Amino acid sequence: MKRALVAVTGLLVSSAAFARPPCTAEALNALRLPGLSIAAATPVAATVETPAHCAVQAMVVTQGEGAPDGSARVGLQLPDVWKQRFFFMGVGGNGGRLTPAVNATDRLSALGKGYVTAVTDTGHAGNGTDAGWVRTPDGKRDEAKIADFFYRAAHVATLAGKALATAYYAEPVQHAYFDGCSTGGRMAMMEAERYPTDFDGIIAGDPNMDYHATLQRFLVQKAAFASSAAFLSPDTLAIIDKAVTERCDPIDGVKDGLVQDPARCPMRAEDLACKPGITADCLTPDQVTVLRAYSTPLKDRRGRVVFPGWAMTNLTGAHGMSYWTTGATAPDFTHIDAPWGDNPVAAPRGWVFARQALTSWLGLGAQTTIAGLDVDPRTNTIGDALLALADRTFASAETKNPAKLLPFIQQGRKLILYHGTSDPALPAARTVQFYQELSTLLHGRDKAAANVRLFLVPGMQHCSGGVGPDQFDTLSALEAWVERGKAPEAIPARTKADATIAPHELPLCPYPRQARFSGFGQANDAANWKCADPETKGRKIP
Repeated sequence: MKRALVAVTGLLVSSAAFARPPCTAEALNALRLPGLSIAAATPVAATVETPAHCAVQAMVVTQGEGAPDGSARVGLQLPDVWKQRFFFMGVGGNGGRLTPAVNATDRLSALGKGYVTAVTDTGHAGNGTDAGWVRTPDGKRDEAKIADFFYRAAHVATLAGKALATAYYAEPVQHAYFDGCSTGGRMAMMEAERYPTDFDGIIAGDPNMDYHATLQRFLVQKAAFASSAAFLSPDTLAIIDKAVTERCDPIDGVKDGLVQDPARCPMRAEDLACKPGITADCLTPDQVTVLRAYSTPLKDRRGRVVFPGWAMTNLTGAHGMSYWTTGATAPDFTHIDAPWGDNPVAAPRGWVFARQALTSWLGLGAQTTIAGLDVDPRTNTIGDALLALADRTFASAETKNPAKLLPFIQQGRKLILYHGTSDPALPAARTVQFYQELSTLLHGRDKAAANVRLFLVPGMQHCSGGVGPDQFDTLSALEAWVERGKAPEAIPARTKADATIAPHELPLCPYPRQARFSGFGQANDAANWKCADPETKGRKIP
């Protein structure tokens, strides 16, 4: 009898496998999934890096949510061996491409784990920084594209992707996860808030929770354009890094090249100012103003904090403060509208985003310059009208209200937040603030940690890079939490194999806990670290 059952079961499995549609656009369109059209489907043979799969390019019709109809591109990978799992990836910047902004370890492992993977361009074509698509040819807001970028396209693509997987394999999706960093992190938060049933678990890295970071960039850029003496060159940033590391690296109990918690570092921009008789390895008054604008909170006219400053740690590197804010070369003040020329690659990425915000998002026109905006680097304040305009423009994109997570949490779903402490694009302090507010709302960190955990990554810059351990597997941690009830007490992390500065293996710890060195052995060995409360003192290397 058992042999007969096994034979029948094997026949059913073989029949199901045989019945799977071929990997062609014609065959997948024949599934007749509402709102989904397949542009291309190509079989991809297995390689050392990826298993055999069907690569799909599709379009979805986006409708509803009080916005005009639109459409969005979707890229999917359908593995030959499916484990009934679905993995959606966010994108970065101003969207427009099928280029995932995701923890690299998660992205590279998902297909091999048997996931269907999906990504959307968020409803428009673009290069990731350009925001010209926000406006129609007559200068009006393109409400369909804006709604798709803010929230709609990812949700519609998720439903369509799940439907395609179910039809293609003739089996339902058992577990669905979202993973994104930067704008992808904002997309992750948006899914949890607006569409709490879409995913069992979500990973949000360095999330752009609100667009007040753009206002902070306005402030710093205005300070940087005050005079030619304000330029913070890469060499000057190296001087700042050296001074901050020397003073603040030992605070966590071990001198290992990492400032574990920049919030505990007492160094201020004014501490680096040149003094009578000391003119080397120090900052001019104008440079101090730029660094102070960068590292302290932006406030409104009534003194309320609008947005926190960036950490004054690990400013150098390929994607540090030069890349995001100050530029590798000094700006040309004779061309204030394009101080680094017309080539966007030459300009700091933050400057490009700021200009796009001015002209397209805020609609202030190409003639408006950052130097003329109502932000004051001397007091780190912003005018009421500019703040109100930004709030109106980006209101439906923001994910900064922890109360909106309650439906997601009440259903027992799980969220992992992570943020690089030296992120020069979006400060980790903003994510910490959100988590603290969530803990207060839920009456304690233990209550919050039952469904949401934050992991700070020391020394990591924006989503990756920097001197910190930026190689870690959040997807496996989320799987264990959702599918086996094993909450992540630590996530192993390491620096890249070729790291020459502060090579490390250590645990990432759920906030507010931090990795602490035991005092014995090598500091780059994870076995010599453990998660501890921030008040716990470590021991210095002998």
